[in-house]
Amino acid sequence: MISEKQKASFLEDGYMRIENAVPPRLLKHWQNLADRLEREALEVHGKGGQLPGVCVVEDPVGPRVMRFDDILAIDPDACLELLACPAMMAVAKDLSGRGTVPLQMDILYKQQHPHPVIKWHQGAPHPRGYPYLNVGIYLDDAPKGDGCLRYVPGTQHSLVDIEGLSKEHGWEVPGVVELPAAAGDILIQDMMILHGSQPKRSPGVRRTIYVELRPFDGIGESGEQSGHWADLRKEWMQLVLEKAEEGTWPGEWLDDYGQSVRKKEEIIQLIVENREPPTPAVWGIHPVETEDYPVPADMKDWG
Repeated sequence: MISEKQKASFLEDGYMRIENAVPPRLLKHWQNLADRLEREALEVHGKGGQLPGVCVVEDPVGPRVMRFDDILAIDPDACLELLACPAMMAVAKDLSGRGTVPLQMDILYKQQHPHPVIKWHQGAPHPRGYPYLNVGIYLDDAPKGDGCLRYVPGTQHSLVDIEGLSKEHGWEVPGVVELPAAAGDILIQDMMILHGSQPKRSPGVRRTIYVELRPFDGIGESGEQSGHWADLRKEWMQLVLEKAEEGTWPGEWLDDYGQSVRKKEEIIQLIVENREPPTPAVWGIHPVETEDYPVPADMKDWG
């Protein structure tokens, strides 16, 4: 359950954390899967190839995986089980609301510096008649001072001057909150909140599954994707609800999704084959480089 107090805080601040949200068995499965996907992506990259949906970057220390998109096609059952777990169902029901569907599901890999820094940005600007959430499911710890997420509360309502704030304040934008997370936690953010993360100092990789959630009618309001793309998300949510425990989704909401006549494998294949680009994030107009932004001064000589 997400309390009324938590919901009110989320609406005001634009972010929240749920601790120990992922069942341990499921968390372990995803940690192992993320390990395997990273190894396979690097093996294929080393042979001059590229796996579908994977981004490998050539860091100064060598090739490293940065993200793996469209993981519904990789392990459908694990994706559906994760989306149907009690915490994720509570987020969908209580923060996104009636008609919610998943839009995208990817794994991001944050490697030790030197690696691309996630500078200040706002995700997917949209009409604000419906919620639009980005949910980060943490497979590894993200402690304070080691490149965990930074938010500026209350910035989700409209676009801000990212370039100006970056030049004037670097990472220390007034009101900034550094929010750590532990493996198994989930962080939920309004898609438009100003956020970013400093370089990772510690060795190793940090993996986070990102899921976008939005009421179906909000997709039409934004007009960024086609009706066919949106309808496939309804069918995706049908599969999630079939996995969910009875009573976790209001019965009067179930009719919103209709009845699918397709099998799970066919739905997933259609989702993969009919990919449309997500609404792009907004970054600064021109790159900003200062003594401590985006790379802190004491890290500039790393690598």
